[in-house]
Amino acid sequence: MQIVLNVQSLSVFSLVAICTVSVTNLFGEHPTSIAIVGGQGDAPYAAIVRSDRSVMELAGLPAEGLTYRVAMNSSGRGIVGGTEGVNAYAALVSHKGELTPIGGLMAPGEIYTVAIDESGKGLVGGGHADSSVPYAALISSKGEPKSLSLPPSGLIYRVVLGFFHNGIIGGKGPSNSAYAAFVSRSGMVTPIANLPQGANYSVAINNAGVGIMGGTSQSQPYAAVVSPQGVATPIQNLPTTTGIIYDVAINASGTGLIAGLAASHPYGAFIAPNGVLTLLQGLPTGEGFLDGIVLDRSGYALVGGESDGAPFLALAAPNGHLTYLNDLPENGAINSISSTKLNQIISMYR
Repeated sequence: MQIVLNVQSLSVFSLVAICTVSVTNLFGEHPTSIAIVGGQGDAPYAAIVRSDRSVMELAGLPAEGLTYRVAMNSSGRGIVGGTEGVNAYAALVSHKGELTPIGGLMAPGEIYTVAIDESGKGLVGGGHADSSVPYAALISSKGEPKSLSLPPSGLIYRVVLGFFHNGIIGGKGPSNSAYAAFVSRSGMVTPIANLPQGANYSVAINNAGVGIMGGTSQSQPYAAVVSPQGVATPIQNLPTTTGIIYDVAINASGTGLIAGLAASHPYGAFIAPNGVLTLLQGLPTGEGFLDGIVLDRSGYALVGGESDGAPFLALAAPNGHLTYLNDLPENGAINSISSTKLNQIISMYR
């Protein structure tokens, strides 16, 4: 497998990457969509990666703005989110790469995060950074938004939809407090109580309705597991240095994965259902971060980030051992990974 990524090094809050991925055709003569990538070139950029090693850039994106996040379900339908000029922008993406722009979003504003479920329904989140007003909306499979009831101030940094249960959103709320909430399929928002000062930069949920969140509190890495009843249990034995958890994931067995930085260096760990941490071993030692993770049901994961200004990408085994993928550019960062066929990548490197 050859992976080639052209990535701009950007701030934590922009979370923008341009990715071009080539993989062997794993599905026979008829190419299928296996991943979606997004970022920023001269204009907002997004593309479908297909099983015949081709990358199809999406036509019809705004002429100006940013693509902050992308997501895809197992049937190849996707969603992109970002900005169109100064206004929030999002669009559904068919398995053929056709865009359906979503009207009636926040204006002015930004979409920082997107999710899509197996039925083609979506969830977007963001806000207006200048006025610190949060925004999130459920998106019907036809592209119709339903705005959610949120706190009067803050921003939404991450949204996730579960397969059968609630979705979960996370960010920051009033008075610089961390914010997270479950979201029902009807749009009911149930905030998760007793969160610390700080911010949640990432949230995830599994099929059983168990959530995980990560961010920062008192300038240190913060992460917690959330029960289906909304009880947040902070994860113990995290670094006590300055740091941030940028990305989290949780699989069907309840195993979690957190990724970020500690003392200006990449940091990541698996979290067993009983709360025991298994650190990722052999991460780059330069200044940088771990961000962009995908966790498989087997316990393996694909992780990426930046070290001393260079991108890295690796397969992480459940015991924390890393197998690095080659052919990355000399400069840049990996900020986001989305793939519905991670098991195929795992089989190549196990």
